[in-house]
Amino acid sequence: MPLIASFPVAFALGLLVIPFAIRIAWTVGFLDHPEARKLHTSATALLGGAGIFVAAVGASLAGAIQRDPGWPVDLLALFGGGFVALLVGLLDDRFGMDPVVKLLGQAVAAGFLLASGAVPDLHLGAVANMTVTLVALVALMNAVNFLDNMNGMVAGLAGIALVIFAWGSWKRGEPGVAAAQLALAGACAAFLPYNFPRARIFLGDAGSLFLGYSLGASAVLAFRGGPQGWGQLGPVLALGYPAFDMTFVVITRLRDGRKIYQGGRDHTNHRLASVLKCQTRTVPLLWLSMAVLSASGLVVQNLNQPIPALLMLGLWSVLFLWAGMRLSSVPIQASPSHPTKF
Repeated sequence: MPLIASFPVAFALGLLVIPFAIRIAWTVGFLDHPEARKLHTSATALLGGAGIFVAAVGASLAGAIQRDPGWPVDLLALFGGGFVALLVGLLDDRFGMDPVVKLLGQAVAAGFLLASGAVPDLHLGAVANMTVTLVALVALMNAVNFLDNMNGMVAGLAGIALVIFAWGSWKRGEPGVAAAQLALAGACAAFLPYNFPRARIFLGDAGSLFLGYSLGASAVLAFRGGPQGWGQLGPVLALGYPAFDMTFVVITRLRDGRKIYQGGRDHTNHRLASVLKCQTRTVPLLWLSMAVLSASGLVVQNLNQPIPALLMLGLWSVLFLWAGMRLSSVPIQASPSHPTKF
């Protein structure tokens, strides 16, 4: 199976698997029910992350068997850690989970990647390199989980970034990893018709943690396997928006005297939707922004030169700072105009 076929195969599998996941969720009662802090008004299936995982792994497995009976170590780390992140999220979705236990589960997921040897050299020493990588992976998982607050948001952003990461993996001679990333992107694309603009199924914490891990693992593999030097800013830049949103939310909640972990409609996408007065226009606009940001990261990595890297980093830093200052003054909406997750 050609590498590029991973995307359409995963897309087709997703279109078959996700309706099945919806039926299973309703049968076993794996649902997200409306609550005071949530904005949707009816119970919604919560197995979207599991559907994406099954479709992506199925497409990747089919391609791997045809090319080679054994999976590359990086591919096993990508899906092994992803499965742990998915499992942690499923348990949290179903039973709830203490935040400390949840963080430990995320650390175990990140440990799969580290155990594979995918630890970038940050010139800090072996232990410090592993610690910084572990913290960064867990932080990104939570940043993506934070962003799972609007229909189509996370699946669209993740799918776009994974396509860009797949291009980079192919360019550096890792077709197996590229195929897996394309499969993940295809599964995300198949999820969107069931989640955007109206949701029949949610990712749940399982899906957002799994996709957050997949993005973080892809960035680590690109950071480690790509050109060493200024090009290593590329994978970091590609995932700038989730980091920006989490930083924005933490700062504004601390400023306003609110709890950091308490859900609310105060994220950057919520405030942008308030300005645009339409969530269905906000989400594609942020998809486009993610595409440009990820492409910028790929350019920085491929050029591996100080001037382009510093220019891109400076440009996006200024844009994020400007956006943060403008959005911080936008009032938090009291009620939703369309159903969203949180």
